[in-house]
Amino acid sequence: MWTRKAAIMLAGGISLILVGMMISNFQMMIIGLTFIAFISINGWIFGHSELEISRYVPHSNVYKGELIEVSLTITNKSYRRTQQLEVFDNVPHQMKIRRGINQIRLNLGPGQTTKIDYMLRCPLRGHYSVGPISVRFRNAFGLFMNESRIDDVCDITVFPQVRDVEDAMLRADVPKMYTGATTLRTPGPGMEFYSLREYLSTDSLRSINWKAFARTGDLMVNQKTRDAVTDVFVILDTREVSRIGTVLKNPLEMGASAAASISNHFLKRKDSVAMVTYGNKMDFLPPDTGDKQHYKILSRLASVSPSGSMPLQAVTNALAPRISRGSPVFIISSLEGDGTTLPAIRNLSGNGHSVTILSPSSIDLERLVSRIPRMSYEVLKLERQNRLTAVSGYGAQVIDWMPDVELSQALLQSRG
Repeated sequence: MWTRKAAIMLAGGISLILVGMMISNFQMMIIGLTFIAFISINGWIFGHSELEISRYVPHSNVYKGELIEVSLTITNKSYRRTQQLEVFDNVPHQMKIRRGINQIRLNLGPGQTTKIDYMLRCPLRGHYSVGPISVRFRNAFGLFMNESRIDDVCDITVFPQVRDVEDAMLRADVPKMYTGATTLRTPGPGMEFYSLREYLSTDSLRSINWKAFARTGDLMVNQKTRDAVTDVFVILDTREVSRIGTVLKNPLEMGASAAASISNHFLKRKDSVAMVTYGNKMDFLPPDTGDKQHYKILSRLASVSPSGSMPLQAVTNALAPRISRGSPVFIISSLEGDGTTLPAIRNLSGNGHSVTILSPSSIDLERLVSRIPRMSYEVLKLERQNRLTAVSGYGAQVIDWMPDVELSQALLQSRG
């Protein structure tokens, strides 16, 4: 590829030759021919050395706001010196370079190696790719260049922030969960004694209570209480209305962090957690426990984006066969633009579920990007308060989450 310098030199050489021919000036023609010959020789000897470039990233999974260290190692594998060399590592525009630089100009001798070290900050959750690497060679006089690309791509997943809500969950008026298996006061397989009943032909001989047989003369068997693992359901609203606010502060970003924090709290207590997101469609992650489930939840939350307008009642109706009776349900939504909220909460409460609603205030988030007249703001605020009061009337714990309030503080403000 020709550079601007080569194009100007070629145009100047041709112009000198033409003008020299017009005015019969041989010196001018010779200078023009010298320019063209110089360009031709440079193009003939153009070439570059063999490079080896590798990237090292210590961690491919990070949390929102954390830093990533990136290191490029550039080695000249040939026995000739490189020409003027430019190396540029492509970085997603959502990431910010906090230290160092992602490009370098150099000239390496045979077998020489150099490094580029820089640090990226990840202000937005999501899935990103660092790379590919762009390489540009220039010859000694900068007349020609050759661009190439090395398809070395590093995939990075930025998880939402996980806040410590242990103290807030213990002090707030939210369901207090048991650790691990919870005993249900119904007959079934378990460890604790429940009652005695008459022996049936299908019962195991091991279940016979011989003391009761010696006392009454009738065969009696022991019944145990059934053990079950507590399932906690976290429902996150990812509809189009969840983008209200700034890029870093909107209902979806606040909700993703809250969902990750609440899930992490219950998973550490060895409870089983299910994650549900709804917007354009409903995505259901079945309940499970442990670090593997925590990673699945974080990966799911890293990829959600605002879209669609799916009503909450459609989600609760679809989940009804999958939610065991009495399971706590956390709903994280601004509750804007959805007329099915009240019947959905009524159905959940009627089925014996303890419902907690964490609602980021979209009205106050909208004020961050646009000016709302004072009177209009007061009217909208009053409508929101009436809506939250109506929801709490069906037995749900309602939390009005303001943008400037930390999650742990918001959880302490629940009201029934």
